[in-house]
Amino acid sequence: MRNLLIIVALLLSFTSNVYAQNTPDIQITSTQTKNQHSVQAQYQSLFAYYFAAARTNDIDVIEQFVDAGIPIDSYNNKGYTALMIATYHGNKKSVNTLLQLGANACLEDNRGNTALMAAIFRGEFSIAKTLVSLDCDNAHQNKAGQTAEQFAQTFGQQKVIELLAQVNNGK
Repeated sequence: MRNLLIIVALLLSFTSNVYAQNTPDIQITSTQTKNQHSVQAQYQSLFAYYFAAARTNDIDVIEQFVDAGIPIDSYNNKGYTALMIATYHGNKKSVNTLLQLGANACLEDNRGNTALMAAIFRGEFSIAKTLVSLDCDNAHQNKAGQTAEQFAQTFGQQKVIELLAQVNNGK
């Protein structure tokens, strides 16, 4: 029932936004402005549930949100995607689900870090192994100028360093 309410609220938010965008150019009253802000707040609240599902490994809710039209690679207010959040929290099932649904593992957060760097930071080798196998630039540098390999060296992740060396030698 909770999931159904989330989906209905999501659809209402999308419908309200589409309606507001398609109305003729007329002077917007303060009531309309307040309604638009309310819709935006509801929309952000729904995104919070989506990111919470990634954090808590609730793949059913993740799938429902994506099926309902939530852009899978949306960023939260801290600059993280659901994939980054799931990775950081070690939720392999959520990571795999998001990747299967089309999440982009190559995206960066506000600091230029990728999901792979989150896996390295948290010591999540099995998730790092999955992410290394994807077609992302493993030589990508974050805003501090560190690559995934340097990140792994910083955090003492020798298994990841070896894995990256294998992948780089195979290319």
